[in-house]
Amino acid sequence: ARSWPNNRGIFHNEAQTALAWVNEEDHCRIISMELGGNIPSVFQRFCDLSNAIKDSAEKNGTKLMWNETLGFMGTCPSNLGTGLRASVMVVLP
Repeated sequence: ARSWPNNRGIFHNEAQTALAWVNEEDHCRIISMELGGNIPSVFQRFCDLSNAIKDSAEKNGTKLMWNETLGFMGTCPSNLGTGLRASVMVVLP
């Protein structure tokens, strides 16, 4: 937030199914999505991206903020704990 509006952006894969939104509402928002109903695939992609960010932080000598009681720490209190929020869009005929 101290460098706002610089040092922020959205990074995504070529298919735009995996996104990392950096320095928006929270430090980093991970988004995984795809058309269809393959929820395990979407969740696996989310986990892979989450682990890649964690591994990258650790390789650079830092770590994600974690508290034994509250879980992952972010800037928004509603995202304490896992910080995981899931949503599904259903198209009804």
